[in-house]
Amino acid sequence: MPTVAENQVLALLAKEWDYSGPPGILDISAVVAALPLAPSQTLEALETLFANGLVDMNKLKSSAFLTPGGYDTAKGGGDVPLKP
Repeated sequence: MPTVAENQVLALLAKEWDYSGPPGILDISAVVAALPLAPSQTLEALETLFANGLVDMNKLKSSAFLTPGGYDTAKGGGDVPLKP
């Protein structure tokens, strides 16, 4: 199960998906600024979500966006176990 920080990242990216359309692309600095977490917590959550295929990033790793599985998980439809 995703951690609280990972759930916050998923929820933020899902909100962007809902408002702007798939895949809900946000600059990583915007994700860090929008969440009430330490930057290191946000970046760690993004790394874990990326490793588990719920979030993808552009080639420069400056923007993040949800995969379809990440969106399902954010909306409560997916139950993807995260890798340790």
